[in-house]
Amino acid sequence: MSGQENEAELTIMSVVMIVLSVLGIVAGFSRDLFGGIDGLLMLGVALMILLIFSLLLLVQAKQLGWIGKRHKDEGPAGPPAVVK
Repeated sequence: MSGQENEAELTIMSVVMIVLSVLGIVAGFSRDLFGGIDGLLMLGVALMILLIFSLLLLVQAKQLGWIGKRHKDEGPAGPPAVVK
């Protein structure tokens, strides 16, 4: 990311793609499509899209501070150590 992207747009796009890929997997199972090669290809593509956009959303959430350790602003630093 170059810093020019809007975080809301990227988040919404990632969530939409994740939802669509999950719906594709559910639809494939409900119509019993995964018995043939076409169904397996559809499953593979849906899982790949799910993995890519989930990782993108995870990295963005970590960069924005939604997950992970939050760094609390500690008070002013103490005096520097004297090296002899």
